[in-house]
Formats: sequence, C-alpha cells, structure tokens
Amino acid sequence: MKKLVLIVYVVVAVMASLNFASAQSDFKVLSYNVLRGFQQDSLIHREYFQWVNEIDPDIVAYQEMNEFTQRGLEDFAAQYGHPYAIQSKLEGYPVALSSKYPIVNVQKVVDNMWHSYLYASINNIHVFVIHFSPFDYKKRQAEMRNVLAHAATLPQHEKILIMGDFNSLSETDAVHYGGEMVEGMRQREKEQNHIRNLNNDEIDYTVMNQLEKAGYKDTFWLTNEAFKPSIPTEKYGSANFRRIDFLWANGPIAEKVKSADIIHDESTDRMSDHYPILVIFDLE
Repeated sequence: MKKLVLIVYVVVAVMASLNFASAQSDFKVLSYNVLRGFQQDSLIHREYFQWVNEIDPDIVAYQEMNEFTQRGLEDFAAQYGHPYAIQSKLEGYPVALSSKYPIVNVQKVVDNMWHSYLYASINNIHVFVIHFSPFDYKKRQAEMRNVLAHAATLPQHEKILIMGDFNSLSETDAVHYGGEMVEGMRQREKEQNHIRNLNNDEIDYTVMNQLEKAGYKDTFWLTNEAFKPSIPTEKYGSANFRRIDFLWANGPIAEKVKSADIIHDESTDRMSDHYPILVIFDLE
C-alpha cells in the first residue's frame, strides 16, 4: 500500500512538474506607448500596476517614458516584479525596457533618430524598442533603414524583435483606411508645414514594407483575422482609427508566436492614447 501511494505521489509530482514547465514556456512581450509616462499621474500608475501584474509579462517595451529617471524607472518596474530596467535617455520622449531577466549588451541610439531607440539582448532574444517621427515619412524611412542596418549585423539565425510606435501604417491594413482619413491628413499638411506624412499625396506604406522585405513578420496578422486599431483609445477617441504600434519578429522567433493581440479593455481604454500590444511566444 505504501509503495502504491509512493508511486501515485511520484506520478502526480512529475505531472505537476510538466505542467509547470509548459506554463513557463510562455514568454510574454508587452509593448506600450504610455502617453508621456502615463502623465506622471499616480492614480493611472496604480491602475497600470494592477493591470500589468495580472498579465505578468516577461518583457515590457515602453514609448514616451517622459520625466522618468533611471532610478524612478527601476522603482516603477519593481512594482510588477521586473528587477531590470533601462531607458534610452532622460530628456524628451524616451523609450524604455523592463524585464524579469538581465538586460545585456545595451545600446542607446539617439543620433539620427527623431526620438531614440534601444537595443538589448534579453533571454537570448535581440530586442529593439523604437519610436519613430510623427511628422515626416522620409524621416521614418531613414530611421527604419538605421534600425534594419543595425539588426542586419546580428546573427540572422537568432531571435530578433523590433517593436514600438512606428507612427506608420501597414499596407496589409489598407482596406481599413478610407478617403475621409486621407483627406484629413491632406488638410492637416496644408495647415501645418512641418507635417509631411503623405507620400505623393497618398498614405505612405514604405516604412513598414521595409520590414517585410527584410524578412520580418507582423506578429498581429500571424494569429488574427480581424483588424484592430492601436490608436486612439476610447478616452482620446475620434473617427481616425489606425494601427501604428507593431511587434515585428524575424523567422526564428516568428514561428514561435502563440498569440498576438492589441488589448482593448476597460483600463487600456483610458490609461493612454495608445492601446498596448501583447505577444506570447512558445519558447519551449
């Protein structure tokens, strides 16, 4: 009888171990433009901590972490169990990374960028966090070339992610962008000379096409059939819904995408003007 109980105990323990290992194979990556550091609003920070702890991401890529110091960012990330955090710069509109795992081989690139971008290696994944120019498609083209040239120096058999706010539209979403939106963009360019987002008076898709030509996959369309905008949120809403936040993956990690989503819920409706992206990879 004791022998039977011992065998049952061992079987249960092994199954529990296997289930735990399976759960651990899920690697969650969150990317979020947080509207000037959630506007440094303590109430929004509190809501975000509760929200992000429920998701329990392994990596968070931020855009617009305004007014954060390095120590402030570390304290912020610690609220959801991330002991590692870095940001690209202190002034302006920084991008940032936090992680459950050590962030190594960090490069902070400000030169030739409208804002900046971060490169780092986390858990044997090469991670780029970007935030491109909101005003000029030619500048975005140049920024994309810069990031892709950097990525091309990495071993292409290794896992590479490029994510953030591209301020660009994808041709795969073109059917969702009608004449009314284009006309609004044309009017804005007439009124503000510094804005040049149209290419030959039409929507520019060349920035995102560069990624596709380089072999990267738009993770959203790997697991979804219906379009979802990433901006604006309900609180900051208008009729001008579009997808400008992306997570692109190269072949070795794109094949491991388990799910990808742009999260629309009660909290994300109001915490920022952008909705966050969550991609889950099966790295077992």
